[in-house]
Amino acid sequence: MAPFLRAGALVVTVLSLRLLLSAGALETDTPELICSEGLTDCQMSRVPFSSAPPDPYGSMYITHIQLNVTHCRSANTRDCKPCLQIEISLQDINFTQRISEGSGDDSDEEALVKVCHSYPSSFDRCMAVQFKPAYMKMDQSSTYKLLLRETVDFETLVVVTAESKETYVYQNITIPAAKAVCPWSILLEHDVPRLQVVTEHMRNMVRLQLQNTTAIQEVYWAMTWDDVHGQPVRWPIGKNEIVISSDLIAPCLCFLVWLGDNNIRRMHCPFTNQSDTLRRMQRNVSVTMVETQLRTGDMGLGWNVTSPCKVKAEVRLCKKDIEGGQCEGVTGSNQKLKTKNWTAAQRVHWQTGEFFLLPHPQLCVQVKFEGMVSFSEPQCPFETHRVRWILSLLIGFILICLAILGVYLIQGILKGYVWKWLKDDDVKGAVGGSHVLLLYPPDDDEHLPELLCHLGSSLQTLGFTVSLDLWSQAELSVLGPVPWLHSQLDRLKRQGGKVVLVLTQTTWTRAEEWGACSCKKNEENIRGVEEDCAGSYPVSSRHVDVFGASLSCILGDYLQGRAGERFMLVQFESLPPAPPGGYRPLPQLFCGLHVYSLPSQSLGFLTELAGPKQTASASARRKRAGGLRMASRAFAKRLSGFTAGTNVLHLARVSPGCVGGEVEDSGETLLLGTSLITPPSSPDIVVSKIEWV
Repeated sequence: MAPFLRAGALVVTVLSLRLLLSAGALETDTPELICSEGLTDCQMSRVPFSSAPPDPYGSMYITHIQLNVTHCRSANTRDCKPCLQIEISLQDINFTQRISEGSGDDSDEEALVKVCHSYPSSFDRCMAVQFKPAYMKMDQSSTYKLLLRETVDFETLVVVTAESKETYVYQNITIPAAKAVCPWSILLEHDVPRLQVVTEHMRNMVRLQLQNTTAIQEVYWAMTWDDVHGQPVRWPIGKNEIVISSDLIAPCLCFLVWLGDNNIRRMHCPFTNQSDTLRRMQRNVSVTMVETQLRTGDMGLGWNVTSPCKVKAEVRLCKKDIEGGQCEGVTGSNQKLKTKNWTAAQRVHWQTGEFFLLPHPQLCVQVKFEGMVSFSEPQCPFETHRVRWILSLLIGFILICLAILGVYLIQGILKGYVWKWLKDDDVKGAVGGSHVLLLYPPDDDEHLPELLCHLGSSLQTLGFTVSLDLWSQAELSVLGPVPWLHSQLDRLKRQGGKVVLVLTQTTWTRAEEWGACSCKKNEENIRGVEEDCAGSYPVSSRHVDVFGASLSCILGDYLQGRAGERFMLVQFESLPPAPPGGYRPLPQLFCGLHVYSLPSQSLGFLTELAGPKQTASASARRKRAGGLRMASRAFAKRLSGFTAGTNVLHLARVSPGCVGGEVEDSGETLLLGTSLITPPSSPDIVVSKIEWV
């Protein structure tokens, strides 16, 4: 029974020593060493940094070490420092041998154990512990204890190594923060600042008021939302109040305040039990839904909910009606969000899940937190919004405007392409392949032949067939003027078209002379001439040319009441036919002929040359009119580029019958045009031979 009593006494002694150390009763800043029963002459010495620690010796070996952290008081009772307790278990390797040999106490045997502390960014600190085992009796236990105690720093990693002659053991420990080590009785009120929180909902702000500090103290503060921690911020020096937005309010929002030279922090959570905090937090909650591949491999919907706090919630699908009003929940789609399943990342908490449905324009997602009456506003990612259509229309309108602007800027280039296209299709269809015979007096101005050639080539470009005596000299020399004119008039009868007489000063004079000569003959003599209009020519003329032969045909048409059916007049604005001797009306021979001034009256000129054409539909008529307008613009541009300037002919008005030669000196400035035009006859009408009356 005695051996058991002695062993029990040793255990009680060791436990008592451990409780005494953990309670922090010892008040010292120097390392301490306490040896358990069975060890004598215990001594501990620090090893200088510049010296190597001694090598361990003796028959003791280390079985294990145990590290504990408690608080210890220093001379200043307001300070709390952590103490590291190192408990080393030893055993004598010769104890069994002594029992078998029956040897007694060996008080001369000594042992040395080396203990070292390793701190980050610092030198190792080592201690040499010397002692003697006291073998009092043969049945004494062979296990011994060494207890070392030393002050360390908060939140520091410490690696402890213990080495005997035969063994080497190490273990590490992280010293916790002060609030985990020091009792609250030591944390005096004046050591930590206080924070007063005032919420002003009307102004959407929160005022943080600092208390229990002085102006020179360095204060830091930070915000936390459960597992999400904000960055520490230094409190502005000299201020006792700062303002933050009330949008940050959440039930789990807390404020940490501490002094810069003290790790003890005070936490203040003012919104935990406020009723409207959860409702305000919903503005910072988001729920999204996208089409994704599910874990099963099929396509479905994936949802994601983010929240400032870790709270219980519920997410569901709902179907929105066509009018965009209520969103009815989809049966069986509700899913619970547990508090433990939230994950903290990027200053929010989030959870994800899946719905085994395919996307639909009416399908939306909602979330509701525990304590809220209704779900949040539905989020409908697949809905086709009217705003998108409006945006598309707006973009289309802008593109159309840019296109119009681009057309306007490059209209010169586009006009060339459009004209080329119209010239081949609409313009040629509008003129219908009509024939044009250009006539002028041969002894006129020297610039007139060049102008006539340019006029003829311009008409050919538009699709007309053009005859000009300048281009037919070989044919004229063979046939003669009158037969050649006959052939051209026959061609006009077949193809349609007009004989165009260029109105110049010479034309004016020749027509008046020819008319005066013709008026001397009586009506019977006129009827006695050949039926061919080209056979009658004034005797006063020195020779017969194509222009002179045409005057007889004009007279024949006039007497038959068909003035302007085959002949028309044209004058160039750059070469006006101003009559000599003042203002006089047109010669009576030209009464009833249409007179056009070029290039200003190009549209009317080309329309009469093309002649009337029977069209089957209104669209065909519009197309023909458009072709003529485009042709007239190009025709006028060509003539304007060839001629220089515009001269206006001043003529007195002529009475409708062109008889009597009454002059009205009205002082009007006229372009020869519609005031002298009689209704045109159809070029398709077959004209019989003229019988002179």
